[in-house]
Formats: sequence, structure tokens, C-alpha cells
Amino acid sequence: MDNAKPSSQSWRQALSEVLRWCLPALLVGLALRAALMWSMPYGYVQYDSPDYLVTTQRFIEDHRFFIHDKRSYLTPLLFSAAFLLPWPAAVTIAAAQHVMGLIATLVVGGLVRMWFRFWKVMIVPVTVLFAANPSIIWYEHTIMGEAQFLFFTLLMVFAGTLFARQPTTRRFVWFIVSLLAAFGTRLEAKTFLLFAVLLVVLTYGKRWLHTAIGFAVVVLAYVVAFHVSGDRDVSSLVYASLIRFAPTESRSTPEIMPSILPIREGAREISIEHPANLVRISKDINLAVGAYVAERVQGRRKQAAEEGRIVRNLCLETFKAEPVKTLLTPWVKFHLAIDAWSSYCFDKRSLWENQRDNYVMKDWMTTVLGRGLTGQSLTTDQVSDWIREHYHASWVLWFTGYQEKWNQTLIFLRLPDHDMPDERWVHDFYGGVPGWSHKVPGLPFFYIIGFAGMLWSFVRRNELRAFHFAWVATVLGGLYVCSMVGVTNGRFRFVYEPFFLLYFFLFFDAVAGMLRRLREGQNASAGHSA
Repeated sequence: MDNAKPSSQSWRQALSEVLRWCLPALLVGLALRAALMWSMPYGYVQYDSPDYLVTTQRFIEDHRFFIHDKRSYLTPLLFSAAFLLPWPAAVTIAAAQHVMGLIATLVVGGLVRMWFRFWKVMIVPVTVLFAANPSIIWYEHTIMGEAQFLFFTLLMVFAGTLFARQPTTRRFVWFIVSLLAAFGTRLEAKTFLLFAVLLVVLTYGKRWLHTAIGFAVVVLAYVVAFHVSGDRDVSSLVYASLIRFAPTESRSTPEIMPSILPIREGAREISIEHPANLVRISKDINLAVGAYVAERVQGRRKQAAEEGRIVRNLCLETFKAEPVKTLLTPWVKFHLAIDAWSSYCFDKRSLWENQRDNYVMKDWMTTVLGRGLTGQSLTTDQVSDWIREHYHASWVLWFTGYQEKWNQTLIFLRLPDHDMPDERWVHDFYGGVPGWSHKVPGLPFFYIIGFAGMLWSFVRRNELRAFHFAWVATVLGGLYVCSMVGVTNGRFRFVYEPFFLLYFFLFFDAVAGMLRRLREGQNASAGHSA
């Protein structure tokens, strides 16, 4: 591998330029984050938070390493580190993630500098919009994996860009380190294997030894990362999205259909055209398949494997019966939630009712982690009073209004909305178009232009063309997989939205470059004629 090193002077100059041009974004981002920390110093404990904090609980009680089957390894470990500090972890986690958000702003600025031809024109609006994004700030203030998923994804893309520009051994190693970090934040990062493989193959090209070594290292990193992560079976959620057009009979497991058909008919009664009530349907599928397997298979591990096999076969049979509808399902779900916030809300119900339930759903949240998390020992009966003392929706009403205005601005310019006969189902819904409950929202131009910028990056001739092909294929593939697997809501596009922002502006950067070349060509022709 080529070991040429960029000069330290060029690095210092580039860093100085990025810092200088990102200063407006850093000031805006710091002001918003400081205001939220001042309004509500303690981070929000969401429904998924115990999944991440169980690692800390097992460290304390059992003195062993444990990862929840729905989570990866890095975020629980970083959350555990917060419990070693002398301050409440609910405060330090939120503060640390806000700092990560400011660092991420610099990373975005670095991407603009490397990706854009007219980067000095584009860097301020791109970084300010990134730093001011309320969805990003909301996740930073919440004890869950999204903020770290975004942060380490941006670092991975930054490292990948550097590697694509100059494929040295050192840059390849940094890319692998960043890839392992991204793998460690959420299980959805499995799709980044596609990015890493494509990047290595396209960057090294016909240097077969380099390609073979790089490919092997990438695959090894993937295997190691997900060997120590959870391994959740999501096939029932996929089948819940497809069950409306599932066949009446099953060739793989015919005896299961009497239990499945009532669930299918119930889904059709809700809506024939659109997926709805996916959480309830998924639970019903699990209950039906679980009861069927329990009568035939002994041992919980064998039962789980058999349940997964049956549901995956049902999904495959549905695809064979209705391939077009199956393949279009992720697009339908993505479109149905396109007007929803990609984050949730700090309203009274979330802060008081939901958060109390999140604290007491596991006894160890108070008995084992209570003092480290909140700064004081709490019993289950004391949780409500403590929450009401430290969280008030009125304190962050300004932020909730900011989220609403941001979303309405984002979706203001869109294609026409369309009426739908059934009620539109979006999980954990905030935001929306007027009359949203029976409307299919029009696709906002922000996403249309973002898609156009992605496609343009494929044909734009520069040193990063292969990189963009690898990353855009991963973004679109990741969105497709997440939309197929998950419930219908905006949360699953969260990590990709900053890249829509980058490609939105990259489209105009490319148009500006094309217009400049056209003008230069016209001037050259005029000069030649003269």
C-alpha cells in the first residue's frame, strides 16, 4: 500500500480553514445546546434507554460484560463510563453528546471542504443548518444510541473520504477504526459493510493484492464487531408490513396458516393499501408462531431459531406471491412518514408519564443505577416526585416550538398531498401536514433535490466519484432496509438526513460548476472568434 504522507503544514492549514469557516455554526450550535442544558440539565430517559443501560447494571451486579440482543457494544460502554464520573450520568451523557454534536459540525465542515468545488460558498449554510437541526439536538439530549450513531457515522464517512482521496496504509487503518466505531453504535450499521467493501474495491481497483487484503480486513472487522453485539430477529416486523398481501396457504409450514390468516384479515380490515398498526400485528405474529412452535420443539434456544425460520419463510412466500408490492413496501412506509419529525418531543406526557414508565419498567433502574443516574438514591415510589421536580415541559416549550417550525419549514415546499380512504398510521407521530390523519403527504423538495444530488455525484467526474457511488448506494440501501424492517415513522431516516443536506447543497454546487464551465466555454469561443 502507498504510504505517502500529506505534509503537516497542509493539515494545519486545512484545519485552520475549517475552524474559521465553521465558527458561525459552532456559535449557533453552542447557543442552542447550552440553552437546552440550562432549561433541562438532565437527559431524557426514553423507552429504549434501559436496553443500553443494562450493560452498566450487569457490570455493577454481576461483574461481567453483557450486551442487550437489540444493541451493539460501543454506546453501552460509553454510557457505562459516565457512571464512573462524580456527576449524575443523566447529566454527563447529555452534555457529552452535545459536545459530540459540536465536533460533528466540524466533521461536516471538513466534508464540505473535500466534497464541494465552491466550498467557501457552501460551508456556512451547510454547517449552520446541521448545527441548528433540532432533531439532532433532541437525540443528543436523550439516553439512546442515535446521537452516537450519527457522530461515528460522520467520522467513518470522513475517514472514508480521506482514504478515497489518498489510499495510504495509515488512512486505511483509520477508516477501519472508524468503521468499528460505527458498527458499535447501532445494529443498523450492518449496512455499512456494503460501503466498506465497495470503497475498498473501487479505490484499489486492479491492485489485486491491496484489494484482497482490504476486503479481508473489512469482513473480519464486521464479523468481530457483530460477534460481540446483539442479534435481534426482526423478521416478524417485516412480515407485519407484508401480511396484508400474504398468500392464503404456506408450502413451508402449512399448519401455521389457521393461526396467521385471522391476523392477515385483521390487517386488511385496517387498511388494504398501506401498512398499519405494525407493533400490534408483529406481537400477534410472534404469539401465534410461538404457540405453534412450543407444541413441537423443546428448549427456548431451539424454539427461537425455529420461530425465526418459519417467519422468514412466510416473508419469502409473500414476496413470491406479490413481488412488486413487497419490493415497494419500504418506499410506501418511508413516504407515509415523510412529514413526521425524525425525533420525538419533550412534551408533558413524554417527560412525566412516559419517562416514569421508562424508569420503573426495570427494578434495577432505581435499585442499582438510581444514584449513579440521577445523583440520589430513589425508590420506585419516589421516581414520580423526582421527575416532576427536574423535568417540566414548560421549561423546554421554546425547543418544542422550534422543532415544529423547523419541520414545517422543511416540508413547506413539497409535491401535492393526496387524500387516502383509510387512516394513515405513523408510529410515535409528531408534526405533519394539515389533515394528516387521512392524507398521504407530498414528497418535500428537500428530499427530491437531495436524491438528485446523490445521482449527480455518480456521474460527476472527480477524484471522489467512486467514493460517492459507494456511500450513496449504502445510504439508499440502508434507508430501504430500515424502512422495510422498522415501524412506519421518521426515526429511521434520522442518521441519513444530514447526508440529504450535504447532497442537497452538492447538487447546487455541481450546477454552479456546470454553469461556470459553460460560461468559460462561451468566453473562450468569443475570444477565439475575436
